[in-house]
Amino acid sequence: MLNIENITINIQQTPTQNVPDETLGSQSPVVVREELVNTLRIISEDPRFLGQQVLIPEDCEQYGFAEGTFDLPTLLHFLADMLE
Repeated sequence: MLNIENITINIQQTPTQNVPDETLGSQSPVVVREELVNTLRIISEDPRFLGQQVLIPEDCEQYGFAEGTFDLPTLLHFLADMLE
């Protein structure tokens, strides 16, 4: 059984200017992306989210999301697949 409690994800925007590696941290963008993918997959398997739905409104079509109601765990797993 998977039990997730008090999880925090901190996502910072990567600056577009030349910034020394020390400022951005020691992890490469690829490693951070892999961590995000793995975290989304782990969260998608949390039984607390079973049966929960996400409503994507019509306005979100401009961001590439179809309007409708979707299963939260399935949506999280889909997002992980897309980021991978």
